[in-house]
Amino acid sequence: MPNLIELLTYYVIAGALIIGAPAVFFVVAFMPALQNTKGRMVGYKDHKQYGDSSIYENTPSNQSDYFLVLKTVSK
Repeated sequence: MPNLIELLTYYVIAGALIIGAPAVFFVVAFMPALQNTKGRMVGYKDHKQYGDSSIYENTPSNQSDYFLVLKTVSK
């Protein structure tokens, strides 16, 4: 019959495998994507093309140029 120390050792090893294997996979899988940014700000091209955006920050925006156009359909 296994003793308590042996069972705890197996639980620690199994827990390390359950937690460690996905962690290693994600590091290996996403490292090229992280290195591909080369330290530049991601989304810079969109910012350069479309200007300031308040998607990610709570910044005041100018909405005076936006309006809703409704067209009526005649039958």
